[in-house]
Amino acid sequence: MPARRLAITQRVQSLLRSAGIMALTVSVPVGAQRVGSAPPANADSSTARWDVTQARGKTRDINFVTNEGTWMSADISADGAWVYFDLLGHVYRVAAVGGAAECLTQNSGVALNYQPRVSPDGKTIAFISDRRGQNNLWLMNADGSNVRAVYTDLAVTAAEPAWTPDGQFMIVKRGGRGGGEGGGAGLAMYHRDGGSGVSLVPGGSAPTVSSDGRYVYYQVTMATVTDKEPLAGSMQLRRLEFKGGEIVDVTNGESVGAAAGRFSSGGAAMPEISPDGRWLAFARQIPDGLLESKGHTYGPRTALWLRDLKTGGERLLMDPIDPMVTSGGKTLGVLPRYKWASDGTSIVLAQGGKLRRVDVASGVVSTIAFTATVHRTISEMARREFRISDEAVKAQFVRWPSTNADGSLVAFQALGHVYVQRGASGSPQRVTPASFNALEYAPTWSPDGRTIAFVTFDDGNRGHLWTVPATGGAPTRLSRNEGDSVDPVWSPDGRSVVVARGDGATARGRTLTHNA
Repeated sequence: MPARRLAITQRVQSLLRSAGIMALTVSVPVGAQRVGSAPPANADSSTARWDVTQARGKTRDINFVTNEGTWMSADISADGAWVYFDLLGHVYRVAAVGGAAECLTQNSGVALNYQPRVSPDGKTIAFISDRRGQNNLWLMNADGSNVRAVYTDLAVTAAEPAWTPDGQFMIVKRGGRGGGEGGGAGLAMYHRDGGSGVSLVPGGSAPTVSSDGRYVYYQVTMATVTDKEPLAGSMQLRRLEFKGGEIVDVTNGESVGAAAGRFSSGGAAMPEISPDGRWLAFARQIPDGLLESKGHTYGPRTALWLRDLKTGGERLLMDPIDPMVTSGGKTLGVLPRYKWASDGTSIVLAQGGKLRRVDVASGVVSTIAFTATVHRTISEMARREFRISDEAVKAQFVRWPSTNADGSLVAFQALGHVYVQRGASGSPQRVTPASFNALEYAPTWSPDGRTIAFVTFDDGNRGHLWTVPATGGAPTRLSRNEGDSVDPVWSPDGRSVVVARGDGATARGRTLTHNA
């Protein structure tokens, strides 16, 4: 595929050169500012008055011991001795052979701490925490001591940290709320001592840096894929070369046309580069692949794949892994993070509530058994007490109002059904019986005012065109075949009804608004 080029800013060039990541030939005078370990000046001054880590109101304590967890990001130290993971908003570490896990962030109050990433020398843990009121980038020693912020900015979020091989910089997925320093959303690089950071690429996520410091691999969302589903190729992988700024596609294409019959979908997410730089691990959904849990069958199933960056070949390594969650994943990503062991022979990840190690050569999966003590102090829920009564419901949203010929009666839809009301002060009366369960909408009067035409939609039977006496009664179905219909209109003589008919969007898992 043709390569895309990105003009890396002078500040990025200077950052990389000063870190010794890559010998660059471009001579630039401007470098990224380094500051001390204290939070930068843009930290919110109100934190001195309000400690967001303190539980508020009527609190309660939760204490239990568990040997499993949900959505745990996992990492392994370079010496292979420790596995780090997050569980219920705390960062833990456990011996790589398994055992009792130690909570490293217990003293952070109600703050959330997640996505730990071990520095190359094993001495420092980068992680995400909201202990200053926003999801920002933090560091702590490997034993949980000396916690310090890389930056704290209420207008800028961070997620998915990845170390550069010299241990001096971190790349994160940055999000913006407006007003923050260092550029917009996308991949950004920060020095471990702080600063405002510098932008690398817009819109990227899930970064992973090659051990030689030449490349960063990352995930992108494809704007050209209309339904935004991974099986259609909505997520793809790219590679940025630090020297020169060249960007190339690692994966591309959509699961349509000739690609639709492939065993794999063509898309890819959450990359992780092997220590030797040859293999790229990534997640991909399996078309028609299903999972079963507690009597429920669902899908599509997600698997872990390997791409040979030398030959371009791919193979499935582990099936299944935890399912991708593509909606609502802006904070935690589409999958929990995982990591190669430093010798490149295995990958550590969370799956099925457990910590797993998958052998790269054989695909054999073993479990890293752990027990973790969970202690949380829970704040009083911020809510307003109210009572749900059995009285009549006040409709807040009324649609498709229309009057009969003399204006004395108004028909409208509210709460999914068609009603008729006399004047402004009359009592609404439903025109269909209580046993009629479909969603009713778009009522319109016949010329003589005696009949109302309307359309319906039902999740199981889709939709039809109906008429019903304006005084109420059993509806009569006019349409022979089910479909998507809207906006019925009577002929002047009242003998027929014209309706707009859609092209079947609801039969393809879309909504009525997607009809051509």
